[in-house]
Amino acid sequence: MRTTSQQPMPRRRLVGGGLGLLGGLALGRHRAATQGELMIATGTGVNLKMMLDRDGEPTVPLRELFGFDPYYAQCVIEDNPSVFAMDTFGMGRVVVEPHTFFMAMYAHEISLVSIGDARNGARVAKLTGDLGCLTEVGTASGRVGSREVEEPAFFEIEAVDGGHGGGAAGDRFSFVVYFDPKQSPVNHGIFGPNPTFTGELVAGEVTIGPAAGLPLLAPVGTPAP
Repeated sequence: MRTTSQQPMPRRRLVGGGLGLLGGLALGRHRAATQGELMIATGTGVNLKMMLDRDGEPTVPLRELFGFDPYYAQCVIEDNPSVFAMDTFGMGRVVVEPHTFFMAMYAHEISLVSIGDARNGARVAKLTGDLGCLTEVGTASGRVGSREVEEPAFFEIEAVDGGHGGGAAGDRFSFVVYFDPKQSPVNHGIFGPNPTFTGELVAGEVTIGPAAGLPLLAPVGTPAP
């Protein structure tokens, strides 16, 4: 488990001799693959979270957008169309009014730590780094946080590629964030010291596989031959 006393590795640092550069991407060796085979992990999509309604039942859908690759990661909730209730770490249960919830986590540094085998032929990638988090919560009594002021935190990502087909094939994405009460008082008070941001992957794809199997795309604007 990473704590806020640990320092993230630089974005392009080689990890345990298992990372290299190919086609402008930071790559990692898949431990169970043939010696020397280069792997890459990337993904983008939407996790659907079921939030509590006023009666405390998990009936309110909330869409959480995520994306990651070896250079960058983010996890964002732009808006809440409906009212929902949320159990906070420092304020108890609060009722969030419609269109008043915003959360955006943007990575500043990221490293691909490992790629390994999961069950049933799936692959799992783990990444870590540091980010800035902006959160605003609106309740009947006022607003907490800000959409402009970010607080620092460390994070760990676990992404699972269950095969082509996204969530229906077993793809998953989770973002564990470590908020220090002194450096990140707003987010620590709302989410606690180490919340996990995840949900049912209802759109998008996580891809973990050999780099050689990925298509080489021409830069945007390159004339056709």
